[in-house]
Amino acid sequence: MLGAAALEAAGLTGFERFIGPLPGPLTVASAGAAGLGALTFLETRGFWRCSASSTTVRGIVVAGAATVPLAAVAIGVDAAIGFPSDTNVAWPEAWLLYPVIAVVAEAAFHLLPLSGLVWLTRSRFDDLRVTGRTWVLILTAATVEPVAQVVLRSALLPFVVPHVFLIGVGELLLLRRFGYVPMVAFRVFYYLAWHVLWGQARLGLLS
Repeated sequence: MLGAAALEAAGLTGFERFIGPLPGPLTVASAGAAGLGALTFLETRGFWRCSASSTTVRGIVVAGAATVPLAAVAIGVDAAIGFPSDTNVAWPEAWLLYPVIAVVAEAAFHLLPLSGLVWLTRSRFDDLRVTGRTWVLILTAATVEPVAQVVLRSALLPFVVPHVFLIGVGELLLLRRFGYVPMVAFRVFYYLAWHVLWGQARLGLLS
C-alpha cells in the first residue's frame, strides 16, 4: 500500500479522473483498510485461505495467462473502434497510478461487495470447492463494477460491461482458489498490458 507521501511526491493528478473530488491519499488508505478488513472477514468464513508460496506462485502464473486473451480483446476493440483519447494516463505517472488503482478497485468492486453478500447470506465455507452457492455469490459480486461503468457512462458500454464482468468473475475465482495476491496480480497484469504498455503506444499514435 502506498502512503500519502508517495502519492503526493508522484503527483498523481490522473487519479482524480477515477475518484473525482475525493482526496487521493485518504481514498487509497481507506480502500486499503477496508479491503484488508474484508479479506480478513472472508478468510474467517472460509471463502479463501492463505496459501503456500507454491500455490500463490501457481496462481500468479494462472492470472498472467488469463490476462493475455482479455487484454488482447480490449486492445483489438480499441484498434478497431477506438476508446476516447483520454482513456489512458501517460508515462511515467502510469507506472505508479495503475497499481494504486488496482488495490482501490479490488476493495471497492469485489472484496467489499462479496463480504456484504457473505454476511447477508450467513455463508460459511468448509473447503475451496466452487459450489452452486459460491457461483451465485461470485456472479452477483462481479456485477458491481459493470454497474459502476454504466452509472459513470463509460465509453463503448456494449463491450465494456460484459468484459469487466468476466474480469470480475475471473478475479473472484482466483481469490477463491489461490488467494488475494494472484487476484490483485491479475488486475495489475491487465492494467500493465492495456493501460500502461498499449496505453502509452496509443497516446503516441494519437499525438
